[in-house]
Amino acid sequence: MKFDITGRIHSPFLMIESIEPGSLADREGLKPGSVVESINGHPIRDVIDLRFYEVEPELDVIIRLNQQKKQLHIQNHEMASLGIIPSPIEFRCCANHCQFCFIDQNPKNMRHSLYLKDEDYRLSFMHGNYVTLTNTVQPDLNRIVEQRLSPLYISVHAVDSVIRKQLLGLRKDDGLMKKLQFLADHDIEMHGQVVLCPGINDSGVLDHTIQSLVSFYPHMQSLAIVPVGLTKHRQNLPKLQPVTSQKAKKVVQQVSLYQEEFNELYGQSFVYLADEFYLLCNHPIPLDSHYGEYWQIENGVGMTRWFIQQFNLDSEKFPSSVRETKKNVIVTGMLAAPVLQSKILPVLRKIRGLNVALLAVENKFYGSSVTVSGLITGQDILNAIKNQIRGHFHVLIPENCVNHEGFFLDNMTPEMLAEELNNPVTVISGFGEQWN
Repeated sequence: MKFDITGRIHSPFLMIESIEPGSLADREGLKPGSVVESINGHPIRDVIDLRFYEVEPELDVIIRLNQQKKQLHIQNHEMASLGIIPSPIEFRCCANHCQFCFIDQNPKNMRHSLYLKDEDYRLSFMHGNYVTLTNTVQPDLNRIVEQRLSPLYISVHAVDSVIRKQLLGLRKDDGLMKKLQFLADHDIEMHGQVVLCPGINDSGVLDHTIQSLVSFYPHMQSLAIVPVGLTKHRQNLPKLQPVTSQKAKKVVQQVSLYQEEFNELYGQSFVYLADEFYLLCNHPIPLDSHYGEYWQIENGVGMTRWFIQQFNLDSEKFPSSVRETKKNVIVTGMLAAPVLQSKILPVLRKIRGLNVALLAVENKFYGSSVTVSGLITGQDILNAIKNQIRGHFHVLIPENCVNHEGFFLDNMTPEMLAEELNNPVTVISGFGEQWN
């Protein structure tokens, strides 16, 4: 069964949401609400099919509107886009039962989209979503190769089939390694992920996973190891152990040996640790050169180093002095607070007239074990400010605290937060935009 982001069931063919004015589709009279069934005999299931098959000089297009089919012959000498804007993709839902699934650890009464679990290789290609490939069958693999849907981001977690079945809640081996081999044999770029669960897929199991996946290099371009995230809402879920400071230190030591070996062999580390491992055990964050092209930055790998690098570049353009009357309150999570305290605040405080304070917000919504800034809610920020900050101030929120529509996880907005505080709130991507 397929759903779009709203959860609605739809046609197996692509539906037109709108038409670009002056485009080929506009000149041919195509209308919103029409369904594109095929182009040159190829079924058009989604936007990927559309973009792949529409750039031909001669197009035979079958359109359906109100149960009536119409065949169009379109001359596309420039092999340009038809100008069709499709409805949202109908994605495949996840049928796995991962022991560590963060969505299962959400409390009740959050917005609907936060409970949706996608497991769709197309979203991996288009948006970098991680997929386990458990529901990816041979026709899907053939399509990936034919349409060059690369790179893909793959949740491996373990290559040992028994451990992988345990972690993903599978009844049988899903043939992951054969799928990876097929993709590698056809030059599809892949990036892997392991959610490390102490006592299950760490230590020797992790060794096995790293050693097996590096055999696919350079097709498997990188492997990220991220710590399991555990919230306080795990009632009736399997008991899992958190990654402690001591465990983080062991993982850093274990993985660093592989990084040294792979750097000598391949000129890059291949396996990368999420920043949280380094921060948990107070280990220095690796240098910029360690992270290559920052393939896994959206996975929390290298984000701290990238942030410091960008800040250092921005700081070259900071003014020597400012005229401000309000205190600037920088909001962050508990995990990153020491980095900002040691690397960022000393530089900002050199700007004469700039009054700046750091506010590390404890996560009450998910529990104190969740320490990253991207999972802080508006209500937790509000309570922390009311308890710790007085007077007139300007709140600076990191952009990863809100989604693309401007909502915190608890549906509060920065505007609502500002109204509650009676002080301005600004969402920032970096400090350069504030003081350059």
